[in-house]
Amino acid sequence: GQNRSKRGSSGINAEYGGHGKSFRQSLVFSSLSSAQISALFGKECASQRGFVRISPLCQRDVLSQILYPVRQVFSRIRDKRPDEDLVEYLTTGRYQFFVDNLLPRLQRGDVTNVVILIPSYYDFVRVRNYFKKENLKFSQLSEYSSNKTITNVRRDFAEGNIKYLLTTERFFFFKRYKLSKVGQVLFYESPVYAECYTHYLNMLAEDGAVSTLLYNKLDGERLERIVGEQQCKQLINSQQTTHVLMSE
Repeated sequence: GQNRSKRGSSGINAEYGGHGKSFRQSLVFSSLSSAQISALFGKECASQRGFVRISPLCQRDVLSQILYPVRQVFSRIRDKRPDEDLVEYLTTGRYQFFVDNLLPRLQRGDVTNVVILIPSYYDFVRVRNYFKKENLKFSQLSEYSSNKTITNVRRDFAEGNIKYLLTTERFFFFKRYKLSKVGQVLFYESPVYAECYTHYLNMLAEDGAVSTLLYNKLDGERLERIVGEQQCKQLINSQQTTHVLMSE
């Protein structure tokens, strides 16, 4: 009835003295596993009857879908410090690594038509604001870009008038556009969907094609979908912070 519908989860939680998560039944569905879902279960789905997780076996890596040789650089950012907040590490740690290490390296080079793929829109806004503050020449494409903007940016990119193109994974997911004359691809974070990785690598110019992907030890599930289980373990556990793979 009406009174029952008003109770909601907060009402149930109050009835059990704040221990509602220990009694309620929670169902979560996703086409892909992720650290966020695992954290949700660990923090908010602590049923005293336990929980069941059903997930498909990880499919083989997508590296075989890359059409021609690409020098793929995997660069691991620093580990989380014991006294560091996890959210702060995941956001600011990656951002500072990009700003202090990778971006200066890109600016010293003479490569144009650089695509910087940023999965999270919040990270995208943060990086975009930094580019604006530093007066760096760039364009942007996101899930909120109009058709007119997309057409103009793709044309300017193909003509070599754009040094940096900032874009989001959701733009890829909904649009699937191809870009001409991509000089280099930088993945700010491992994309959620592995096909996003091969989509952009297959747009690289064949001569001296290079990509760079930033990752940390918490990116294992995403990384595994790209490089496979064994290679992922090596990237995560190795003492080296930079690895290079060459697709055949």
